[in-house]
Amino acid sequence: MKRTYKLIASRGNEIVFDDRLQADSPRDARREMKKLLGLPSLSGIVYSITEIPVDLIREIVDARIAELAGGAPLQTPVPADVEALVMERLQPILRRLAILEQTPEEPAPIARFDPLAALPEPAAEPDWNLVKRHFRRYGNPEATAAKYGIAIRELKARARREAWS
Repeated sequence: MKRTYKLIASRGNEIVFDDRLQADSPRDARREMKKLLGLPSLSGIVYSITEIPVDLIREIVDARIAELAGGAPLQTPVPADVEALVMERLQPILRRLAILEQTPEEPAPIARFDPLAALPEPAAEPDWNLVKRHFRRYGNPEATAAKYGIAIRELKARARREAWS
């Protein structure tokens, strides 16, 4: 049986999906959202799936129609106090929402890894003559690598390849 699900998805501070979908299960709704976004996976996407209680909506609509029609009899029994029924059913959802919306006094900065972000520019090429001279003079590859900002592995490979020792 198809149910209605409300899906909201964001990437960083940007909402990338906010819509309702018809699906058999939350898993199917998530697959449909992934397909609509055109993504191979939802990695890096924060999303929420909420089932919309169609029966509750139907009762509210029936009660509202009855009220507008001047109290015409309905085919399904309408509770006397629709608002109380709605609040009773929404109470668990409202409690969860209140917990989710609580913000700390100082929100922690959000830092997410973005695998598609541009990599930083590599540093300028070091003067290998100076590096070689320092390496030969002190014989300490760790100190040489630290001084010139070179990866120790790169330094040792070059020293071996060019026979600095």
